Amino acid sequence: MKPKTNASVNKVQAFISLNKSLKVLAYNDAAKSFFLNSLNVDFEIDLYFPDLFKVHSLPIKEKLEKAFKGNMEMYDISSEEFLYEPFRITISPVIEENDSFSKLSVSIVSLVTADDFSSQQEPMLRAIIDNLPDYIFVKNREHKSVLSNRKFRENILKEDKREAGYGLTPLDYFEDEKGKAIIADNEKVMRTGKPVINRPDIVINKKGEEERVLLTKVPLKNEENEITGLVGIARDVTTNYKQEKKKELILKIIKSFGDSSTLREAMEETLRLLCTELGFDYAEAYKISMNKNNLIRTAFWPLDQDLSGKDDYCTYEMGDGLPGQVWEEKELKAINHRTGLLKNMLFDGEKPLKSAVGFPVVYKNKIVSILCFGAIEENKEIETQFLKEVSIQIASVIESKKSQDQLSDFFHYSLNLIAVVGLDGFIKMVNPSFEYKFGYSKDELLSLPFIEFIHPDDLEKVLQAMNELEVPKSKFEIRCRKKDGSYLWISWRFSRFFEDENVVYVFGTDITPLKKAYDELSAQIFEKEKVQDKLQLSEEKYRSLFDVSSLPMWVLDREQLRFLSVNQAAVDLYGYSREEFLKMKVQDLWAPNQEKRINKIVEENHDDFFKVKVKHITKAGNFLYVIVKSNPLTFDGIKARVSLVNDVTAMVKAEEKLQNSEKRFKALVQEGSDLISIVDCQYNYIYNSPASQWVFGLVPLKIKGTNFRDYIHKDDIGRVDEFMAYLKTSKRVQLPSYRIKNVDGEWRWIETIVTNLKDEEAVGGIVMNSRDITEFVEQERKLIDSVKRYDIVAKATTDIITDYDIEKDKVTINEAASKMLGFTAEEIGKNGAWWDEKIHPADYKYVKELSQKMIEERIKNLTIEYRFRCKDGSYKHILDRSYLLTDKNNIPKRIIGSMQDITERKKYLIEIENHNKRLKEIAWTQSHVVRAPLAKVMGLVDLLINYKDDLGNVDELLENILNSANELDEIIRKIAVQTEEQL
Repeated sequence: MKPKTNASVNKVQAFISLNKSLKVLAYNDAAKSFFLNSLNVDFEIDLYFPDLFKVHSLPIKEKLEKAFKGNMEMYDISSEEFLYEPFRITISPVIEENDSFSKLSVSIVSLVTADDFSSQQEPMLRAIIDNLPDYIFVKNREHKSVLSNRKFRENILKEDKREAGYGLTPLDYFEDEKGKAIIADNEKVMRTGKPVINRPDIVINKKGEEERVLLTKVPLKNEENEITGLVGIARDVTTNYKQEKKKELILKIIKSFGDSSTLREAMEETLRLLCTELGFDYAEAYKISMNKNNLIRTAFWPLDQDLSGKDDYCTYEMGDGLPGQVWEEKELKAINHRTGLLKNMLFDGEKPLKSAVGFPVVYKNKIVSILCFGAIEENKEIETQFLKEVSIQIASVIESKKSQDQLSDFFHYSLNLIAVVGLDGFIKMVNPSFEYKFGYSKDELLSLPFIEFIHPDDLEKVLQAMNELEVPKSKFEIRCRKKDGSYLWISWRFSRFFEDENVVYVFGTDITPLKKAYDELSAQIFEKEKVQDKLQLSEEKYRSLFDVSSLPMWVLDREQLRFLSVNQAAVDLYGYSREEFLKMKVQDLWAPNQEKRINKIVEENHDDFFKVKVKHITKAGNFLYVIVKSNPLTFDGIKARVSLVNDVTAMVKAEEKLQNSEKRFKALVQEGSDLISIVDCQYNYIYNSPASQWVFGLVPLKIKGTNFRDYIHKDDIGRVDEFMAYLKTSKRVQLPSYRIKNVDGEWRWIETIVTNLKDEEAVGGIVMNSRDITEFVEQERKLIDSVKRYDIVAKATTDIITDYDIEKDKVTINEAASKMLGFTAEEIGKNGAWWDEKIHPADYKYVKELSQKMIEERIKNLTIEYRFRCKDGSYKHILDRSYLLTDKNNIPKRIIGSMQDITERKKYLIEIENHNKRLKEIAWTQSHVVRAPLAKVMGLVDLLINYKDDLGNVDELLENILNSANELDEIIRKIAVQTEEQL
């Protein structure tokens, strides 16, 4: 057993920082002392932390890994195998700017008595939060500081003492306006209990620099769940913010190169963007000359501020000026006006540049440009690292732009024919060689379909290539017409098809002289070898047709229908390789439920031509609709048949869409409730949909030939004719609502849209889409009558009529409100809050509780009394009767109410109550005050009657009776006067 340690070791507070690999990053002196004295370990950077604890290594490792998930973990070690005292390890994750946990903060304290450990908690927590990189503060309910960490004290309070700031409010360390705003924000959190999470904010640190932070404020609650304050954490995300700003700037620079037509325009925009972002006033860009002897200026900004002091052709030699020095040293260089290099560079003609920076833009170890920036500010901050990172992106886009310019030069100055051809049949772009070769202007070439320039005999060949979207792999030679009518033989080469732009790039060479020589030579050879090569030529043509055909072709064994050969088009369409095809039968391509039908056709035409429509399945599982044309032949001594396959999938799907469209249209016309009619120029019915039975009560045949105007009410026909006349100038007109008489003699209201399709061959008349709106018109009339009645009632009554929209919190009132309350309609407005604030404070809670209960419990009727403040500040007693309106789902939507002024009635009731109170007082007086002297009189009279013979003081008794009678008389007189006053 090792000896006990001294007291200082018992109360050790060791702090260690660990990385993701659980290795030591940093530690304090107490940690080194603890491991040396307690574990006999020479503690140092990069040690694997769990291995230091021997048998406890595995559980400690598990705790550390859990902490990286965002949990705080603790582990107690009480074994005395290698320790002086038991101790506790506390593990806390450290949050980075990107919300991840890449480090751990580990503290080690000795396990002493509970009281001792409790006393150590506060210093330990303070040490932890003081070492966190975030701003941390705690406020009480009076907005006074209770706790703050070192970063908050140093940067906000500008003090480092731990007790600094205690009891201070934001008004003590911020400007008045900012302090009030922060207090209001804190109060909102503590009042509502709703936290603020990761809200972007800005902090000015002790250096005067802006720090971008994400601010979080969380209310603190006691055991009774009362909010007693709040805790705030502001995480510094300045680095991330700057990275995002850098990315945004780079994207803008890249976009400027894409949007600009020349490199000069792109560089000018780049200089503008960098000056704006980095706060420079002037900038120039240079490139190295082709002979590498000097620098040539390519751009400057602002465009109206040329501060070079040189002619238009501004150049520098190596080592000359700031650009030349950057070229010579090949690295970033910053200067000020004391160097003399900024002499006579006056911004706006009067403000001298006092500082500048230049840096090379390098692409693959080659300087492609040099950028120089100047500022009026003398001590302009230079963001060196930012400029170096941006220069890499600028170098890349400059090289890309140069390549584009070189490609443009090649396009314009090439002697070959270069063009962009669209699959819509028009040439989109040509180089100048076209105008030279063919004699047409550029506008003529681009305004006519390109088939206008193709020899008629070559036209089919060109159209087939277009329809199949296939770029010829071999040379493509056709004759193209010049403006004088002659033709040139052109050998065309094609790029791949660009599907997004729907274009193909073509490159042509004039081979007319070669073609003439070749034709002459071919004619001579052909005459000599015509007979001997006839058979061979025929076979080659056949095989060539088979191999190069753009349509899929194959050869099948006539008996088993096994594949003997397939061309490339079949391989491309079906996705099988040639080797896979040769192991298959054609039946393997057939979709289910076709075999019986196809086999019958094949058997009936075993040795003849046949044509059949088949549904095939590709290797990828896609369905194809094809038309197969098959001819019998002998292939390598085998009875076979060659088949040509035409993919008609798109046509079949189009037909299906057309059929479905026709079905939908038929259903719309035949089954729809709207009446669709066609009339001629005299408005005689040519056609009516079945809906005529619903509108007229007649089947379409009964209406055909009758006139549209004959059914219209005489009062409406004038307006209908007026609108029908608009068809002379407009294709579509909506008629005003009108009445027609049906077969039962009823007048029905109709709404019609008229379209003039007389010139449409398929229609040949005026189309009328009509619908019966009789019910709508009747409902509209009822609604108008109802509104009129409401207006009459609203005007007749002295009560305030209210219509409250619950969702919008809007109140609509009648004119009585202004008369009763004294406010104008504009002062009242429609805001529900306006009404709430006028309720007497003593009645407000009672009224709002009942109103909320009405909405929540769907109470239909509610009657309440309360006091309501008028414009002059007085209060009126209001009797409010409300009715709740709900939708079909019983959701409250509106409350209709009336507010009656019962102030006078209320006064009468109060006066009656006071009067009754005084009468009660009089009655009490009669029953109690009068009773006393009367009782005396009655007692004395009883003595005189019953004991007169025994009494010796009769005179005294009579005198007492008189006194009591006088007292009673006085009381009765007072009651009489009091009663007369009350009545």
